[in-house]
Amino acid sequence: MRTFANPVHISVRSTAEQHSALNPGVNPDPYVLKFNGEYYAYATSGGGVSVLHSSDMVDWTHLGYGYQREGQSDYWAPAVFYDNGLFYLYVSSRKIGEEDVHYEYLQVAVSERPQGPFQFQRQLFDTFSIDAHVVRDVDGGLVLLYSTNATLGIDGERPGTVILADRMLDPLTPEGKPKLIVKPTLDEEIYERNRFGDGRNWHTIEGAFYLQRRGIHYCMYSGNAFTKPHYYIGYSTARHQDGVSIADLTWTKFPDEQTYQPLLRQSAQVEGVGHNSVVKAPNNVDDWVVYHGRDRLDAKDEQGKGADSGEERRQMRIDPLLWLGDNMWVPGPSSEECDAPAFPGFRDLFDGSNGIQPGSSWHNVNGTWHVRNRQLEQQSTVGTARLLLEHSYKAALFEVNLRWQPHHMGGLYGVTARYLSEQHVAEVLLDVGKRTIGIYETVAGVQLDPMTVKVPDRFRFDVYHQLLLAVTGDHISIKLDGMTMLETHLQPLEAADKPRFGLTTHYTAAAFAGVALTGHLALSEQTASRFLPFVNVRQGAWRMEGGALQGRLRDKEAAAIELLHPFDAMDCKLRFDVKGRWGNSPLQLTAIASAGKQLRLDLPAAAGEHTGTVHLQRQGGQLRIWYGRELIASEPWTEDICAVLVEARLDMRLEAVEWTALGF
Repeated sequence: MRTFANPVHISVRSTAEQHSALNPGVNPDPYVLKFNGEYYAYATSGGGVSVLHSSDMVDWTHLGYGYQREGQSDYWAPAVFYDNGLFYLYVSSRKIGEEDVHYEYLQVAVSERPQGPFQFQRQLFDTFSIDAHVVRDVDGGLVLLYSTNATLGIDGERPGTVILADRMLDPLTPEGKPKLIVKPTLDEEIYERNRFGDGRNWHTIEGAFYLQRRGIHYCMYSGNAFTKPHYYIGYSTARHQDGVSIADLTWTKFPDEQTYQPLLRQSAQVEGVGHNSVVKAPNNVDDWVVYHGRDRLDAKDEQGKGADSGEERRQMRIDPLLWLGDNMWVPGPSSEECDAPAFPGFRDLFDGSNGIQPGSSWHNVNGTWHVRNRQLEQQSTVGTARLLLEHSYKAALFEVNLRWQPHHMGGLYGVTARYLSEQHVAEVLLDVGKRTIGIYETVAGVQLDPMTVKVPDRFRFDVYHQLLLAVTGDHISIKLDGMTMLETHLQPLEAADKPRFGLTTHYTAAAFAGVALTGHLALSEQTASRFLPFVNVRQGAWRMEGGALQGRLRDKEAAAIELLHPFDAMDCKLRFDVKGRWGNSPLQLTAIASAGKQLRLDLPAAAGEHTGTVHLQRQGGQLRIWYGRELIASEPWTEDICAVLVEARLDMRLEAVEWTALGF
């Protein structure tokens, strides 16, 4: 079982050591980008934008500066957005020698490589502007989130730095119609009292990071300043509305505008906790918060430097972002040994020597496949080339990063989403000539009509794009660069079928990178019927309502249901939300091994209407169970988990049920 301890470990590449001003262990305002299955972090530094690289989020290599601009210094809060072959770096800086930080202006620079070097393109604003995050809007366009002082700087009650959202015409050009989405509302956000001598206190809200989950939009932010005791990470939420831009939604702080309830803040060991990004673990399931913090120095250290010496000490740290219903929970800031970000059941970064063939986890059906420069190339343009994984799951997340190698005949290439034989196969393919992505299925040797949609107008086939398939039985959802393109059902499988995943080209040379396969079964409205083979009703009347399991008492007996482990893997995780009106009768949970061993627990549910969340993890011979934020069981468990029984003498509802197979 892989573990780590904060701050993350950082080594230094030899070429980075040439920067005499660089302190590789200090990386404030970390922004992490996942590209081709690997991780790149960008951090604040005086002499340039620091860039770090990792394959596992735990061990990092400092690559040096990825961006420097002549005559500029103090590069604040960089963030990188990848779009169609180019990496766009958004960062603020000011002129060398300028001591007033309010001359930090946002700019954008561009590179063809995630590590840079980045080249300056344009300055976005001519006023104080920091902490950019560029994201996809609901319609596929772009939105720029950033912080500025001008919007509420002259406010009579709570003046301060705020977060704005503005649509972008392209990655270099804001529309110029920003909307206020997060503003100061709390005394804990006061950075400086009576700043202007007129009784007004200056507040700070900055460090925006956006994400979406289960129909809710989230904007994470940092309040106050890292030198202050109330500095914290919080978040605002907005309900999804079809066709409504992120910038036009109604945003509300959690839990409300007037309550200080940090998601993360200082602890007895760590202070200055804030300014975060969020990234998926290698398994493509788990969210992780990446943030800065510094060890607390309540007294002077051996060099005689105290906590307020002014020396920059913020380090990059990571902790899991978990979900309690629709609310966030981060068990941190951690400083003890913790579980490392989870790996998938299979991953290949193609990091072997140039010219070698794929490893033993692959089966070459046809084609010419060789590793070169951390990618796998299929070089033949004759017939169908197919490379299959030996690993198999009936419910899985399959990530493949891919690009076309240009040829005058066009190209048809992609992934094998299901393979039983050449007579029974389903593929997800990009068609260069028709500019489409589609599902191509053959059943009993008969080719079915493909289901296709157009790719975006500017889409370049000759650069890397991420395909992420979610397959649950015969249900398939296809995301291209994070946007859902297709969601449908394939032809049904037999119970004994074990379909395989793989890579495919037709008369086309193509390159692939960062392949990952994770066993993952998630209950949703779209997958509801495919989830049913993995439940077993013990008592009560149960029905599927949308994407939830609703249990009701029948003849005064308990409502009880087993959630069946869907994978062969011993190590696994299960999470679900449970809703009910608890009284004197407790909610009970039982972990069951195939050999008969059981662990039975009464969950500490309060009386009245209640929503709780269960996280169960069996890994490395240990079974741990959380209910809400409380660890309620931790004990040796060398057996498997074949099922988890949930029962109560009351009506209950199970939502957001997810099983995940844990990898190597």
